Amino acid sequence: MRGEVELSRVYEDEEVLAFLDHKPVFPGHVLLIPKRHVVTLDELDPEEVPGLFEKLRVLSRAVPLAAGGQGCFVANNNIVSQSVPHLHWHAVPRTKGDGLKGFFWPRHPYRDAEAQEAMRSKLEDVILQELILDFWFGPGNGPSSEFYVKRWFTQDADFDRVLRRRFGKTMETALAGGLQSWESTPRGRLALILVLDQFTRNLGRHTAAAFAGDERAQRLALEMVEQNVDQTLTDDQRVFAYLPFEHGESARWQELSLKQYARLGEQAGPKYQNYLTFAQKHAVIIERFGRYPHRNEALGRESTPEEKAFLEGPDSTFW
Repeated sequence: MRGEVELSRVYEDEEVLAFLDHKPVFPGHVLLIPKRHVVTLDELDPEEVPGLFEKLRVLSRAVPLAAGGQGCFVANNNIVSQSVPHLHWHAVPRTKGDGLKGFFWPRHPYRDAEAQEAMRSKLEDVILQELILDFWFGPGNGPSSEFYVKRWFTQDADFDRVLRRRFGKTMETALAGGLQSWESTPRGRLALILVLDQFTRNLGRHTAAAFAGDERAQRLALEMVEQNVDQTLTDDQRVFAYLPFEHGESARWQELSLKQYARLGEQAGPKYQNYLTFAQKHAVIIERFGRYPHRNEALGRESTPEEKAFLEGPDSTFW
């Protein structure tokens, strides 16, 4: 049984394991189980509930996204029909007119092992993408709450430790050139930009590692804008889709930054004018020095006398 789970696993962390149902109602049908053995829902410890239901909530969105469904049916077991009772949830992709009769009939097996692996791989990608987007922006598809906004540009060691624990390996994979499949969808591309442009800055603060993902993030952001894909994102998501331009050490990137943040302010209203103001502050530095002097020490670059004088003043660093 464990071998079958390994082959069908779509997500795993210290709390939960999610894997493809071996007799799916529809392709993309996923089981989510807590790693601690629990028979029924009411046996969960209160402190276990938030983490488990965060994963279940994200799974209910990721499953139809990956499987091409219109919605998701989520069901919890009730001991009956289990050879070994263990708490678990079913997340089943649904579409109108899909022919589902009752809760779990008829079943639709995968065409073959290749089709099953393709679905498993896609689900693995989408689940992780959605966890990243939720972690950064919060749930839903609207403006982020103040709880999330105040974390974006604040140095917080506790927050960085959580970020490293949850997504440190994902960042390493992205920096090594992996996760290329994420580039094929707007949400996947946005999640990858966050990993390459923001997570790197949190986890590599004051070192060259902070900028290791910039080149790839800039390419991804540029392609989003050129294809007008950025217009499918929420206003808060667009803020981070354009940050790779602001971080670029060239007049070209700064021009793009100013253009996109001005456009965002016009379309989204006064609330987002502040991001244009910060973009302008960045652009002035690049126009003056052709680079960000505050990066010199981390990147092993010699600062000019003018840059040294600048670094002693206010608004000279963006760590």
